[in-house]
Amino acid sequence: MTEAPDAAIPVVGFRLWLLGGARTAPDLRSPAVAATWAPRTAMVAACPRGCARPPGWDCGCGLYATSVLDRLLVPAVGDGVLLGCVALWGRVVEADQGWRAEYAYPLALLVPRRRPLDRALEQYLSPGLARMRRARWLARGGRAEPPDEGTLAALGERYGVPVHVVAGLLPRIPDDDLAHRAAALRDEAARGLPHRRLGDGHARHRFTRAIEELVAAFEGWSDPEPPPLSA
Repeated sequence: MTEAPDAAIPVVGFRLWLLGGARTAPDLRSPAVAATWAPRTAMVAACPRGCARPPGWDCGCGLYATSVLDRLLVPAVGDGVLLGCVALWGRVVEADQGWRAEYAYPLALLVPRRRPLDRALEQYLSPGLARMRRARWLARGGRAEPPDEGTLAALGERYGVPVHVVAGLLPRIPDDDLAHRAAALRDEAARGLPHRRLGDGHARHRFTRAIEELVAAFEGWSDPEPPPLSA
């Protein structure tokens, strides 16, 4: 096969964003490249190598998402990271645990309730390395302090998606209950998407319930103790 197929029905996966913009007009930014996701319009993939229509079959371009939440459960590097469900459509290239797509838009956002950036970094790193990581994080559009309720409310209103705060850091080891609830949310997000677009109240209720159950699973997680610093 030389062409990536067009996905007539969106697939749904998980991905991360950085929270950027002003308090009254926050936005979503890609963590790996300098790109802002515009509110209420599809994000369109671009290729730095010049693919005519990203994602290219033999290229790494495209809008990324994973089917497995464990791939995103990494140590926190600072506040301003958002985890969410995203719809993918158009040209879609499937990988072992995810996809690269031509078009994408967030469906729901989860915001980890964490410590300020300085304390989060100092818990795991030496002072010098913490300062370097902080500078890199802020240069990429990350925030030094957790977003407040007003910022999150503005984010949900701008993008037209639900925004929920979840407790603690993103877990660093797989958790069966989290994985189960995440899979249920992804399935419901994909299965009920056309019905929610048509205003089906039952589909909206199922989607909201799936989000709330995943948030509750995060609430039941307690952060493990940080590893000791090496000499």
